[in-house]
Amino acid sequence: MNDERLWRYSRLTRLWAQSMIAAALLVLCLAVVLEVSTGDGLRGGWLAVFGGVGLGTLVVCTPLVRLGVAPPSSRLPEAEPNSGPRRIEPTPGEWRRWTVASGAVMAGGATAMLMFLVAILGRGGTAEGVVVGLLAAWGIATFVDARQIERTEQTESRHYYAAVRRPTAVGRHLVWERQLHE
Repeated sequence: MNDERLWRYSRLTRLWAQSMIAAALLVLCLAVVLEVSTGDGLRGGWLAVFGGVGLGTLVVCTPLVRLGVAPPSSRLPEAEPNSGPRRIEPTPGEWRRWTVASGAVMAGGATAMLMFLVAILGRGGTAEGVVVGLLAAWGIATFVDARQIERTEQTESRHYYAAVRRPTAVGRHLVWERQLHE
């Protein structure tokens, strides 16, 4: 029995981007709650440092992430035509489970990173801004790459899929199928 599914690659890429941006927003809320819970409350100086560092990190890291980290679209040339046993697309329930799982992993990792950096650097807004800015930059770069995948699909009249049991193994087998003209 073949239990591989055809996970639409552009949709997975958007899901990863959404998970990173949602984790950035979660960390932003957590950072504000941590700052408000101190004896001094939320101060203008903290907001200025957080905003400046976060925005600076976002501006500097967005192009760096696009250039330095292999984007998902860089894997498209490795894709093979879909052949062999018939594979089906995941059900909406499987997409929901994967969305929750990827969001939980990203949120947990982002929270751990925030706590680690706050423990090292202190609560001055710098650590919080770096984590939020970096996650947002990576999410934006991944959204841009998802659009690149969709443009490639349109140009090549193909749909790209990760042919795997679970999307955690997306790197193992990327396939494509011809688009039916709609």
